[in-house]
Amino acid sequence: MYKVYIYLRKSRKDIEQERKAAEGGNGYDTLERHRQQLLKIARERDFEIVEILDEIVSGEYILDRPVMQQLIRKVEANTVDAVLVMDLDRLGRGDMSDQGIIDRVFRLSSTKIITPSEDYDPTSDSWELVFGIKSLVAREELKAISKRLLRGRRQSATEGKHIGSRPPYGYLRDDDLKLYHNPDTAWVVKKIFELALNGYGRKRICLELDRLGIPSPRGKTWGEATVRQIQNNEVYIGSIIWGTKKYTKIDGKYVQKQLPRDQWIIHENAHEPIVEPELFKELQESISNRYNASVPQNNELRNPLAGVLKCDLCDSVIKYTKPPKRNKGYMHCRNPNCKQRTASFSIVEQKVLNGLREIVADFKLKKEMLKKEQKKDTDITEVKERAIQAKQKELDELSKQKSNLHDLLERGVYDIDTFISRQSNINERAQSIESTIELLKNEIDNNAKQQDTYENFLPKIESVIESYYNTIDINKKNRLLKSVLEKATFYRDHTHTKKDEFIIKLYPRI
Repeated sequence: MYKVYIYLRKSRKDIEQERKAAEGGNGYDTLERHRQQLLKIARERDFEIVEILDEIVSGEYILDRPVMQQLIRKVEANTVDAVLVMDLDRLGRGDMSDQGIIDRVFRLSSTKIITPSEDYDPTSDSWELVFGIKSLVAREELKAISKRLLRGRRQSATEGKHIGSRPPYGYLRDDDLKLYHNPDTAWVVKKIFELALNGYGRKRICLELDRLGIPSPRGKTWGEATVRQIQNNEVYIGSIIWGTKKYTKIDGKYVQKQLPRDQWIIHENAHEPIVEPELFKELQESISNRYNASVPQNNELRNPLAGVLKCDLCDSVIKYTKPPKRNKGYMHCRNPNCKQRTASFSIVEQKVLNGLREIVADFKLKKEMLKKEQKKDTDITEVKERAIQAKQKELDELSKQKSNLHDLLERGVYDIDTFISRQSNINERAQSIESTIELLKNEIDNNAKQQDTYENFLPKIESVIESYYNTIDINKKNRLLKSVLEKATFYRDHTHTKKDEFIIKLYPRI
């Protein structure tokens, strides 16, 4: 009897067919259809179904599909004889790197791939040729589909149609993908441009829109980034622009490259503008002049807490500012809607260093306590190791029960659905035991790591504190803090009236 995994995944074509069927009132679930077909094959060929793996995500690459990654790890462990799947390309039709992974994993584990129409044996002499040709055909088919989609998008853009996932703020979209004014929000876009041309900065615009009770596009308070996106978007002067960036996938991650404007697809007068082109151009020039005038000549780091200190309320960056008329700088939350009060930079800096000293003192105390309780810790470790052994015996017993299930399946006492249900129950219990074993092992490891922390991290913090006071280089101070801190948080509300009354929390990089 073959032990098999069943792997189910929708293709782009399946998703499109499901959508059309649903629109016609005959909706169905592709995965359920495929599941019934593969279960029938397993029943007819007397396969032992170890697990059914449903891939909800329809990604082109293996790195985009977590269940496929799980399947690969399981196949690598050589736990089954075959994988039952609707088509070979359901496993993947990504680039040659992906195909190489699938080929290597199945070949080295001698795991067969079985489809309703054909069996693929990686140990056969013809495997490399057959798999290579099938993979190439699948890949070329995917390329053809992608090119058709790309051509369709380019054509829609040249026709002045909006092909984004949702219409821009201030617009609605008709059935022909043409934009028209949203009476509820178009006036807000006009308001943003009017305020900007009247000298309002983005932060002040956000405060004004929040004061008027206008929800942002995300339904929350307004942010400067949202205002900037609206101010720079040429869709508001009636233009549809597509293809401003090129995306390339490298090692499973998309890398974007900004394309020059002469390579963009631009359709002017595609819809009714919200903002006059002259006003849009005037604002861009105003922003550009304002930015150029405000760019500091000295771009050196001025704040050793940069990238370290965050707001405890909204997790925004705590920013350093030193007005020209003040002798000292102060720290404040970057979020204009946050209720945090400001604090003197020098006091904040000192509290961070004092916090590091407290960590040192605390570590030293725990280190001494650990030495005194080493014998006790050893006893606890032995108890946990015995518990792991007991749990392992429970796992062995569940393994026997699973074997009995297979016997009942062979004799026809259980149908396939009952078998999967009973087996699922055993697997859940086994997973629970395995989680407990993993937890106990982690606790044993953590005790060892704790000792290592006291021996190694403690002198590192002491060295950072000493070096911090012995340098005036802001960049070096910043690197020192980042070497021992994941982050620090700042909290100060209206109840903190004294200048040094606020809360700093440190998160060591242990």
